Amino acid sequence: MAPLKNVIILGASGNVGKPAVDALLKAGFNVTALTRKSSSAKFPSEVKVHNIDDDYPSDQLLAAFKGQDAVLNLLPPVSVEQHNGIADAAAEAGVKRIIPSEFGSDTSNPKIVELIPMFGGKAAITRYLKTKESSGLSWTAIVNGAFFDWGLYTGFLGFDLKTHTATIFDAGDAAFNSTNLTDVAQTIVSVLSNPEGTANKFIYIQTLKTTQNEILAALEKSTGKKWTVNKRSAAEARQTGGEKLGKGDMSGIPDLITGGIFSGEPAADYATTRGLTNDLVGLKEAPLQQAVDQVLQSQG
Repeated sequence: MAPLKNVIILGASGNVGKPAVDALLKAGFNVTALTRKSSSAKFPSEVKVHNIDDDYPSDQLLAAFKGQDAVLNLLPPVSVEQHNGIADAAAEAGVKRIIPSEFGSDTSNPKIVELIPMFGGKAAITRYLKTKESSGLSWTAIVNGAFFDWGLYTGFLGFDLKTHTATIFDAGDAAFNSTNLTDVAQTIVSVLSNPEGTANKFIYIQTLKTTQNEILAALEKSTGKKWTVNKRSAAEARQTGGEKLGKGDMSGIPDLITGGIFSGEPAADYATTRGLTNDLVGLKEAPLQQAVDQVLQSQG
């Protein structure tokens, strides 16, 4: 099967979208950004922009997907119905491949959904995609764990680069999988360049596997400073996050996810439970110290 050269992206201006656009353009793909009419997002001149109504109506999705080989869906998986509608339009339009909005934990593992219930929506979306295989629409779900670079410089992984303060969950020795955004973007390119080898399966990647304690040691080495350490319970974070979400408060999402990542639950380490497919997509792992130094350098 030839590479899928015509790619339309939903959520092209987001954390995954921006590096994905850059990587796809560099690799010679024809990229279209599907945006809402209310969006003010800007893209490189090589990107074709297709605007539709904010509620993603099916007829407009169908028109946008005509002539596209692949759909890269990076929209937040808040509405399963919306994502299933995108799959329906893609199948009807003759799209060959859809990459759903996974990009995180292994939602094919029921224990992960039990640990972080909000991931049940992602699992349901992928189950629905499997029903579309007979129509000619194939899918690839990319599991990359935490975004290492983004998680480090935003503080999501528990480290404040400005104040040199770390929030360590439990003992800090829970191993977790993580991937840099540029590696996620390159994996997307590899999937679309090798559609036959990546069809209808989960792809498990990581830039590195590490712990909070190891990151802290690397940060102290790079900064030459002793960091302030605060402690927190992973179980408490999951409980607090779940309670907030139960009340409709989306600010509970980070607590729920980090509480799961740092739980020490064996299912959270997909490199062990599933095995990595780095080789399939040509991704090499990186040393922790190198990855930390690159983040610090990028932040000045």
